[in-house]
Amino acid sequence: MPTHSVRSASLAHLLSPVSIIPLLAAGMSAPAKAQTTLELPGIVVEGATLEAPRSAPKRKSAATTSPASNGVSQQEGPAEVAEEGAAKSEAASNQAGGIPAAHLGTAVTVVTGEDLQRQQIRHAADALRSLPGVSVNRSGSPAHLTAVRIRGAEHNHTLVLIDGIEANTGSNGAFDFSDLMTEDIERIEVIRGPQSALYGSNAIGGVINVITKRGGGPLAITARAEGGSFGTKGGAARVSGGNERIWGSATVQHQRSDGFNIAPEGEWGEKDGYRVTSLSANAGVMLAENIRLDLNIRHSDKHVRNDDQTGISVRNEWVIANDSLNFTNSSVLLMGANLRWDMLEGRLTHVFSASRNETRWNDYWFGAGFGPPSITNTNDDAYRLSYKTSYHFAMPVIGLQNSVSGLIEHGKESFENKTEWGFVEASRKLTSFAGEWRGDVLGRVYLTAGIRHDDYDAFKDFTSWRAGISVPIPEMGIRPHASAGTGMKAPTLIEQFGYFDRYLPNPALVPETSESWDAGVEFTLLNGKATVDITYFSMNITNKIGSETVACPDPNQFFCTIPINLDGVSRRKGLEVDTRVQIFPNLSVGLAYTYLDAVESTGMREARRPPHAARGDITYKFDEGRGTFHLAAIYNGEMQDNVFNFDWTKSGRVTLDDYWLVTAAASYKLNPGLEIYGRIENLFDEDYEEIFGFSTAGIAGYAGLRWTFDAEQLGNGLSMK
Repeated sequence: MPTHSVRSASLAHLLSPVSIIPLLAAGMSAPAKAQTTLELPGIVVEGATLEAPRSAPKRKSAATTSPASNGVSQQEGPAEVAEEGAAKSEAASNQAGGIPAAHLGTAVTVVTGEDLQRQQIRHAADALRSLPGVSVNRSGSPAHLTAVRIRGAEHNHTLVLIDGIEANTGSNGAFDFSDLMTEDIERIEVIRGPQSALYGSNAIGGVINVITKRGGGPLAITARAEGGSFGTKGGAARVSGGNERIWGSATVQHQRSDGFNIAPEGEWGEKDGYRVTSLSANAGVMLAENIRLDLNIRHSDKHVRNDDQTGISVRNEWVIANDSLNFTNSSVLLMGANLRWDMLEGRLTHVFSASRNETRWNDYWFGAGFGPPSITNTNDDAYRLSYKTSYHFAMPVIGLQNSVSGLIEHGKESFENKTEWGFVEASRKLTSFAGEWRGDVLGRVYLTAGIRHDDYDAFKDFTSWRAGISVPIPEMGIRPHASAGTGMKAPTLIEQFGYFDRYLPNPALVPETSESWDAGVEFTLLNGKATVDITYFSMNITNKIGSETVACPDPNQFFCTIPINLDGVSRRKGLEVDTRVQIFPNLSVGLAYTYLDAVESTGMREARRPPHAARGDITYKFDEGRGTFHLAAIYNGEMQDNVFNFDWTKSGRVTLDDYWLVTAAASYKLNPGLEIYGRIENLFDEDYEEIFGFSTAGIAGYAGLRWTFDAEQLGNGLSMK
């Protein structure tokens, strides 16, 4: 079946409004200075245990903070943490930077802020595409609804944490990744497999843990401005600084675009543009030598034009998007506070946390006409209070290091929905208890076990568990690892309490549950220059929530929909392969592949889950690291999608074609404080759809400048070096 996307008409479209895209592939030369080692860096994971991940960060002095590092004082790298761990107790090492991935049985992939900048990724969803076990679906441009699935689970089976704050909404249980831009992101950790024993609901498929950049070191300012295809303009600015006692940072990001027509056969030819603005800030203070307070706030605001599926446009009898005047205004506000108290030289830790999530949608629906719109207002609110404690102790007689953690959490989530057809308002409360044990046997075997009990006031309680093992064998260059556990997804507030007059509530719903296990081996090859991780996974989901058509309470209405727990078991299994190779000090390659077999309880393949997905990356640095060229190719295999006829009385399935997306990005530092960069997205102008009946962008080009000012430059009146 042919698919449809927006194609450029000329080279002018590719470059407009930027006249030149810097293409740096020509004239590349090998760096004059070789690195001292080709060993790949380790990965330190912050979000995979109950432990508080981080004590007061160590700051670099002014002499060691350079404009080349954007003036940002980075946390100690994995190598430094590992070295510290050899000299100090495990407790001290853990609180310095998280848990090394080699100690986890769980499958984890990390995307760093450096990766995001090198690849010039502006929206977090684009960094997640085709990572092992991850799939992404957009209904149009980067600002349109963006769903991320892990291991074939549902969109709202992925828990999203931003600086420890749960970003999923209670009304639909999901997080829309179109709201998340990347300028302030330090790292994204994708933890695959059920994690409900740690995090409770929404973590059936896995957890995406987003950690933003902290302040520290001398005062520094970074700024970026860019423009490109579809009338896109954007920029960002960040200020950071601090010392051993107090630190902070603030970031503003903005992007707007005239967009393109997401209706593949739209007759008006109107463009579905957008604008997205994000403000974030964090601050920390050492109230005493062993007491630390951290504050975080993040606000995003979005306006996006939408096309509709009213039935006036069809392809082979199935409804596709048609031109309309619809638009959505939305905002997300996340706030969090953490008070950490270390005792007994760091062996005992107490963490008190409070967070709030406020999400607002205002949808203006014109249908296929021009008259006054129907307006839907949806307000989501959630707060959480928690207390965590961790205690580290040794049992030298048997060579065992132990870490025991406990959690008490209380929260409330509520929503209200107002339309011309009615008003729905609902809320529910949750109290949770969790415990976790981690063991280190002679530094050779790492064990994890955890359990959590969630007590909801609106439906039946649920208890989940997980266990993991990791066995690094450096002499052989292998690390077997495995994990198993259960997951839980609470019914959403909309599913429990209804949405409008034709979407009925079902208070009898029970949580969706999952049982899962995975096992794999990580190989370290070529004297540490290459790693290959191969993991097999299996997951069964029961009580999955679907819907059925029923008679409406109002006889004047044609039909109504009610959510139900489906019979049977929905099964997922597959294989994940992740490879990194440092070929030369200035040349690295990454490869990833996922095989996914995801079927519903009826035996039908799950929609929007490609059985085959792959990703390849190559990064080349030249001119002593001042220049970087990055090429990425993403493959999305054929996949099925659900379709409906013009009056939504008949449904079916179609197959969406497979596609390749290739992006080329290049940058060059003209001096330590000024960088020029450019990228071409969808390099070969691929024609594809991620969701049936919604267009995607064709080839597009962007270019910009990045400035960095350090304390010395700021003191000299912002003069460039």
